[in-house]
Amino acid sequence: MGPFPIFRSPRAAAGLLVIAAGAAQTPLVGQESGALRLGLTYEAGYVPGLVFAPVSASAGFEELGAAIGEILRTDLEYSDRFDILAVPDTTLNDPPNYALWNELGAVWYVTSEISVAPGTQTPLLRVSLHDVLFERLENVQAFSLPAMDAAGFRMAVHRASDQVVSWATGGQRGIAATRIALRRRDGAGSSHLLLIDSDGRNPQRIETGGRNVFSPAFSPDASRIAFTTQEETGYFSLVEMNLITGSRRTVRSGRLVLTPSWTPDGRLVYAEGNGGTTRIMIEGGRALTEGGGQSLNPSFSPDGVRFAYEADPTGEPQIYVRRVAGGPARRISIYHPRERTNAAGADWSPNGDRLVYSALSNRRWQIFTVNPDGTDRRMLTRRGESEDPSWAPDGRHLVFSSVDSQGSTVWILDIFTGRARPLTSGRLDGLPDWSPPIPPGS
Repeated sequence: MGPFPIFRSPRAAAGLLVIAAGAAQTPLVGQESGALRLGLTYEAGYVPGLVFAPVSASAGFEELGAAIGEILRTDLEYSDRFDILAVPDTTLNDPPNYALWNELGAVWYVTSEISVAPGTQTPLLRVSLHDVLFERLENVQAFSLPAMDAAGFRMAVHRASDQVVSWATGGQRGIAATRIALRRRDGAGSSHLLLIDSDGRNPQRIETGGRNVFSPAFSPDASRIAFTTQEETGYFSLVEMNLITGSRRTVRSGRLVLTPSWTPDGRLVYAEGNGGTTRIMIEGGRALTEGGGQSLNPSFSPDGVRFAYEADPTGEPQIYVRRVAGGPARRISIYHPRERTNAAGADWSPNGDRLVYSALSNRRWQIFTVNPDGTDRRMLTRRGESEDPSWAPDGRHLVFSSVDSQGSTVWILDIFTGRARPLTSGRLDGLPDWSPPIPPGS
C-alpha cells in the first residue's frame, strides 16, 4: 500500500485503507438495532410553532403543487427551527384565521401557490410568510421554477425554503439549498463519490475511474469539488472537478497526496508526503507546515487568517491552530501522555466561532466542538464510532459518519436541539463534506 501515516485519520488515506470493508458490519457495543444514539442532554429551548398550508395549485398543476409542498415541508422540518404543527385541512382558509393559529401555538403561517408567468410556460412559486402574533403578512416572494423533471427543480424549491428560514430568523442561513459529498464503497474495495441533497434525496454518482477515492471537499463557491484517488500503483492523484461543466484537472500526483481543502479565496490546499514527513501545501508550492512528522486535514477560518490541522509531534495526532502567516501552533485538543487520545479531522465553523473534530474517548471515536483557542470543549456523541464531521453553512448542523451494525452510514445533527437524522443508511458511506449554498445555475 505504500508509506502511509501510522495513525488513524478520518480524512487521510491511511486509516481508510487499513479498515477492511467487512469490519464495518460488526455490531458495536452500546448500539441497539443499528441506531445511533447521541449522548448529550440538550436543554429544551424555545422552538416556534409553524403551520404549513398545502400548496395552492389550479387545474393541471396538482402534481406539481404536491411535489413542491412535500419538498418545502420537509425542508422546514429539517431546518430544526420550527415545530411543524399538524392541523386539519378544513381549518386552512383565506384570509388566514390568525386567532385560531395563535390558539394552536403557531407563530408562523406559510402559504404558497403555483401560477404561470405571463406570456410564458414558466411555473412561478409564490411563497408567503405570515406573522401570526401580529396578524400580518410578513414577507412574500415569487420564485421561477424549471420543469419538474429538470435537474435544477428540487434545488430551486430548496432555495424558496431557505428564504422562508431567513425571513423567520432575521436573516440566518438555511441548509436546504446545499449538497453533501461522500465516499461510497461497493464492498469489494472500490469506491466512488456521491452528491446528495441535504434532505437525502436526488443522489448523483460521480465516477472516478474505478479507483479508490478519498476526502471530497467543496470549493467556497460550491462550483468545484476536490478529491484524491489512489492508482493501482499505490500513488495518489489530487483531482479538481468543475461541477458545472464536468471538466477535471489533476492538480498533483505523488506517493502521498491527501486531504484537500480550500482557502476562503478559493485556493487548493492539501497534505503531501515525502520521506516520512507529510506537510500541508498550498497549490503552487508554498508549505504551511514544516519539520518532521505528519500534518494533515487543513481547515481555514472564514477570514483566512488561521487554519486548523492535524499533526503528531507527541507521537499521536492532535488538533492544532496556527496563523497562515506563520508562528507557533497551539494545540486545542486534549492530550494525555499515557492514554490514547488521538484527535483528527478538524473543520472550522462558517461562523468562525467553533471547530469540530473527532477524537478518541474511551477508545472510541466521538465528535467534539471547541472554541478556536481550545476552551469550552463539548462532546456531542457518546455511543458507537463517530467521525469525519463537517459543518453546514448555518453553523448549527453537522454531517458525520458513524459505524453501526448496518455498516458505515452518514448522519446529520443539529447541535442546538440534539436532533439527529440519517442521511444514508445501511451503506458503506463516509468522509462527508457539506457544501456552501448552491448558487442558481449550478
